[in-house]
Amino acid sequence: MPDIDFARAAGEKLWSDTKLSTNGMACASCHKGNAAFAPSFAKPYPHQVAMAQAQSGLKRVTMEQMVQFCMIVPMAAKPLAWDSKQLAALTAYTGEVQKGFMKMASSPCAAKKAKSPCGAKSPCAAKNPCAAKNPCAAKNPCAAKNPCAAKNPCAAKKK
Repeated sequence: MPDIDFARAAGEKLWSDTKLSTNGMACASCHKGNAAFAPSFAKPYPHQVAMAQAQSGLKRVTMEQMVQFCMIVPMAAKPLAWDSKQLAALTAYTGEVQKGFMKMASSPCAAKKAKSPCGAKSPCAAKNPCAAKNPCAAKNPCAAKNPCAAKNPCAAKKK
């Protein structure tokens, strides 16, 4: 297990490394503290990921593919080489993050939180015109707004 432990440790460092991107983002920019994961992240891969499906039409992705997708889309970088140590490390660490997310998702408090009006099953989520956009991008006008607070969270209020 020393190789996998080494990969996880390397992946943890890469998780916060903004040098992987062209826009100053890192995995942690969106996912610090298990943020920006859909409930489906608790499912074993391959599975459906809304962002990947909305932006590229992929119906199911592996964990490696999702790491690559995040490299390309939110982080605006080139994909990592499929046989690279970086991809192996990020994938190994993502697996550890997923385990923590699964524990959190199975707690009674998390279940109550999922019932909030802005939860994943909220009608606001499907009608949100920003849902297909990267919620973490600095230039995304929807990032700081509650998608359930108004009918169109992206529309600038006209006076």
